[in-house]
Amino acid sequence: MMRKPLLFAAAAVTALLATACGNVSSSSGSGGGETPPGITADQITIGATLPITGTAAVSGQGLQAGIQIAVDEINAGGGIGGRKVNAIILDDGFTPDRVVTNVRRLVSQEKVYAIVAPAGSQGLPGTWQFLAENKTPMWGPISPADPKQAEVYLLSATRAAQDAVAIDYFAKKGAKRLAVIKQDNDLGVSAKQALDAQMPKHPDMQVVADETTATGSTEVSSAVNKVVAAQPDAVLLAEDNTSTALILKQLLAQGFTGMVFADQGAGGTGGPSTVGPAGEAAEGFLGGMQADTVSTNNPAVEHWRELAKKSGKPQAESGFSLQTYSFVQAFAELVKRMGDDVSYANFQKTAEGLKSEPIKLGSIPDIECGPLPDGHTCARQAGIAKYTGGKWVVEQEFMAPI
Repeated sequence: MMRKPLLFAAAAVTALLATACGNVSSSSGSGGGETPPGITADQITIGATLPITGTAAVSGQGLQAGIQIAVDEINAGGGIGGRKVNAIILDDGFTPDRVVTNVRRLVSQEKVYAIVAPAGSQGLPGTWQFLAENKTPMWGPISPADPKQAEVYLLSATRAAQDAVAIDYFAKKGAKRLAVIKQDNDLGVSAKQALDAQMPKHPDMQVVADETTATGSTEVSSAVNKVVAAQPDAVLLAEDNTSTALILKQLLAQGFTGMVFADQGAGGTGGPSTVGPAGEAAEGFLGGMQADTVSTNNPAVEHWRELAKKSGKPQAESGFSLQTYSFVQAFAELVKRMGDDVSYANFQKTAEGLKSEPIKLGSIPDIECGPLPDGHTCARQAGIAKYTGGKWVVEQEFMAPI
């Protein structure tokens, strides 16, 4: 498997982070203005909202573990420019209104410098205006739609991009009849975006069933029955991981043997969060890859795996953990590149400069943000992995939709 050059070798991670940034004045920002909140002489405070409980708890625990593993490693290496990272993580229970409440609390009460690696694609759009009012960066939200605003930076392939890559894959494999099962939230919106963009490129393939399930519901049987009756060659799922496992089991029970794909969030690619509950129904299941959680010859990923095993945190070795771990490491690298100016204006300037000098971690596609309106979608590629014989293997390496 081809590897992109690493920004830094795994063994040198802590050394780089220990020397990052230098000492930043606690009273200066861009043009001598006030320092943003969350910055002191010896600490930088970041925050995230995650579904640690609720129907998406398995993924949320992995996301939490990744943030904590990265923060522990950074702090063990001396922090970012001598500043220890303080991460405040709030549980939203996979409930949209709690996502909004948590972001408001993190900014208004906890005074974080940035929201880093949050989840909650169904709730985060409700925070966009609030973030703009406060100029608080959101670095690496997990796959909501891109609002094309200065404060928001998406670091991995969106759900829509992953779904688009999957549609291309289905077509390449000869599928003519496609079925869709999607939730009535942003996950479903992303699937529709992918279908609208990619289906015209594949005139030999048609959508034969398009079913919708309720957010947070475990009632999927009606949708599955209609999909099976339509006799598709492939099924595109835009669900949470709990619903995905239930759908896989019901598809198997009804004798369906075609291709089934879900994005990384729903598929739990690289870990057991979806395939474990699905059991034998997971054989041949296809999961999107926003991060390389599958191969065993990637130094950056092996470094994370070693830290994850040692941490003992729930779901620490899941793909969700690698994703947020990588996002926090990228945040540390970005702050390093900002030098002595920690203002929000310089945050945006430095981030948008990544188009010409990307952050290369090796564990995720290169982060190459550029100017608005489209540059804050900072990664456009996605991979596909297959669960077969009790393990995940790379089915298709990172690539952009056609």
